[in-house]
Amino acid sequence: MTPMFRSAAVRIASHGVAERGIQPRRFASVLTAGALALALVLGAAIPAKADKKDDLTKALIAALVVGAIAHELNDDDRPGKAHSVKRPRVPATCAISIDGAQRSVTLFSEHCLRREGFDYRLPRDCANRARIFGRDDRVYSAECLRDAGFRVTGR
Repeated sequence: MTPMFRSAAVRIASHGVAERGIQPRRFASVLTAGALALALVLGAAIPAKADKKDDLTKALIAALVVGAIAHELNDDDRPGKAHSVKRPRVPATCAISIDGAQRSVTLFSEHCLRREGFDYRLPRDCANRARIFGRDDRVYSAECLRDAGFRVTGR
């Protein structure tokens, strides 16, 4: 009995994802820098001889400057800092690679995924029945898991 795979897995070289549009963190940094520049310009425009109302304005500007500096110091946008990814990653230890003369297919065993702690809901429409080490199991192609929104990394 040979399993029939409904979808062919194709290896595509990944060159990364280019950032497009305005990123929220970059926008917040530009907005903070603009507020800091505005505060410095307004602070320089206040006359040296001030009354009590101007003292309140100076205190507000100083608080804005201190807040902007504190925000920039707490910014964790350093390269090398890992950010959380919204798409769950499929464990690469469960990858079963079948190399044929015409094509290569990468499959993932449901039993192995569950054993590795992968508790997300798997797409049942692309599950294929297979016998692995004498045990009935379901296998999923890498392409199908990618289409379902999972992050699949190769070995």
